Amino acid sequence: MTAALALFAREARLAWAGGGGPAGPAAFNLAALALAPLAIGPDAATLVKAGPGIVAFAALLATLQSAERLFGEDASDGTLELYALSGRGLALTCLIKALAFTAAVFWPVPVLAFLGGLAYGLDAGSAAVLGFALLLAAPGLSLIAAFAGALAAGLKRAGLLIALIAAPLQVPLLIFASAAGRAAVEGTGLAGANLMMTAAGSLAALALAPAGAAAALRARLE
Repeated sequence: MTAALALFAREARLAWAGGGGPAGPAAFNLAALALAPLAIGPDAATLVKAGPGIVAFAALLATLQSAERLFGEDASDGTLELYALSGRGLALTCLIKALAFTAAVFWPVPVLAFLGGLAYGLDAGSAAVLGFALLLAAPGLSLIAAFAGALAAGLKRAGLLIALIAAPLQVPLLIFASAAGRAAVEGTGLAGANLMMTAAGSLAALALAPAGAAAALRARLE
């Protein structure tokens, strides 16, 4: 347990300090939220309807923007080999790295989702539901991005490949998180069900993505 906590603290510290920490994904998220209305138009009713989907999509893009950092440096400087020889399961190492990276880099996601919802004209309650949905979705989005990052670890210009692998797998979380916000706006009573589906998606990623990432890294080492 102590070794796992030490690894979590180390990875969170490296993620916070490297590549701008949470600033890079947050700036990417904000840019997407700010630019989308230029294409949609200024109609308030349209922005309210489109807001939950745009906010969730901006969060998805933010997780893809930084995924290359997760295993890329480990593959180039030999840290990956040390992790494999440490005696700790590689899947557990991948899980700890992904969770530490999520905690250090993606903590602004629910805050930006709440503020983005307000900016798009949602009432405070609906924006809070949307922010909570993205809080539930963030671990799943990050773990799926980590799986794609493991598959592309060590490759040059891996960002595009990571996006092509991760984006289709992240779609269910995108759908349920945005649907929770939309249901809160429309008062259909389905916000709770969509929140539970979002949490289920993140739990599924929690169970499957570390094993997939470990298998990808093990194949690379062989």
